[in-house]
Amino acid sequence: MGNKKARIIAFYLPQYHKIPENDEWWGKGFTEWISVTQAKPLFKGHYQPKVPSTLGYYNLTNPEVREKQAELARNAGIEGFCYWHYYFGNGKRLLETPFNQVLRSGKPNFPFCLGWANHTWEKGSWHLHNKSSDNVILMEQKYPSKEDYVHHFNIVLEAFRDQRYITVDGKPLFLVFAPLNIPNAREFVDLWQQLAKKSGLKGIHFVGRSTSM
Repeated sequence: MGNKKARIIAFYLPQYHKIPENDEWWGKGFTEWISVTQAKPLFKGHYQPKVPSTLGYYNLTNPEVREKQAELARNAGIEGFCYWHYYFGNGKRLLETPFNQVLRSGKPNFPFCLGWANHTWEKGSWHLHNKSSDNVILMEQKYPSKEDYVHHFNIVLEAFRDQRYITVDGKPLFLVFAPLNIPNAREFVDLWQQLAKKSGLKGIHFVGRSTSM
């Protein structure tokens, strides 16, 4: 097995900035900070809501915030960030602004990779007494065609080529949140491997999230 050390990569949720879709679904100006501030203590000694200290209720479109996050992560021994990447098919993306700014500005100079959060967004209402739910689809995850897989690859290729991108054996690391949700996962993986090599990369190091649910 050798003496390889574990590589610590922190998930990075790019939710903390305003987008028109969240304004429509949850109310004007919504970010996840709204959910944080509305948390209630559930038992004695349960500290809620948790108030952020070092960076406060930050906005991820602020480059100074992103620089400070990278500094804090580096000092904590974290190798890099895994930015959640929301691509729903047919070119539809959400929450892409913070990472796009990181990519195009070259800052912070801190390693990163992408994690495809390939799941449908739903707005659910839970009823405590009958335990039924009424879910409304906000944004559906789709896998429309092989051509769309190519389009998706071309969207992330610039990131794969960035010198900050985290690699394994020289291959960019790409996480898939729900690999079993892809109708033909083998076709997707094989196609991206081919496209990567045609683009001058060694290939892609895929990681699939495993869940017992």
